[in-house]
Amino acid sequence: MTQQISSLDTAALVKKMTAEIQKGRIGDHSRKLASEPELMARYDVTRYTLRQALSQLASMGYTYQAHGIGTFVRPRRHSHTITMQNKVNLAEELSRQAHRLETKKARQRTIPLQEAEFLPVGCELPIDTRLIEVKRFRTLDGVPYVLECSYYLNDVVGPIPKDALYGSLFDFLRSQTVIKPGFIDEVISADTLAANEADFFNLSRGAPVLVVRDDSYLNSGQLFAFSKLKYNCETTQLFMFKKLS
Repeated sequence: MTQQISSLDTAALVKKMTAEIQKGRIGDHSRKLASEPELMARYDVTRYTLRQALSQLASMGYTYQAHGIGTFVRPRRHSHTITMQNKVNLAEELSRQAHRLETKKARQRTIPLQEAEFLPVGCELPIDTRLIEVKRFRTLDGVPYVLECSYYLNDVVGPIPKDALYGSLFDFLRSQTVIKPGFIDEVISADTLAANEADFFNLSRGAPVLVVRDDSYLNSGQLFAFSKLKYNCETTQLFMFKKLS
């Protein structure tokens, strides 16, 4: 018996279904999705691929399942919303909403631990730790969007190629066979903009900014990176889907 092969992999199917959700092209008048067999035929995928995609869409807050009834599309969220359960890179998340995230300026340098502008939350690093500092200025559809300052443990990550600096650091790290990302701790807070930061956002010095702190760990539990991302709080919304049962 020949095993069926999906014409799309899970990531491609999620991207396609998300685009259709954004455009209101999927689901009936009550936003209910078609049955699994119908969706498998529509996208020419296996049941396994479809279920993996539906699981990701649910975790991202695009769909929900009513037991015994079916799967429904949730009401569309506000544009520019970032899903906190995001399992893809930020650029891909926003591209699903038909937006373009670009890195306009980036730099990296290797520094001693003492020169870091901030340290990971609740994790002490040896004093002789060397860090790769990465700073990126990024726009969304040509408008200033986020300032990134990240530190990677040099002994774990090593030099980062230029195409990753201006492309996807997420994809670069995921492609490294020696790096097995496990989990991320995130802390959300508010701060104010310094003069150079305010210039980038075209805002006044001292204007409020939304700050997301990320501490990234390998599946072994070892810290390998920590970041501080500053978003324009006037244009950014964070979204989290929580199940109550």
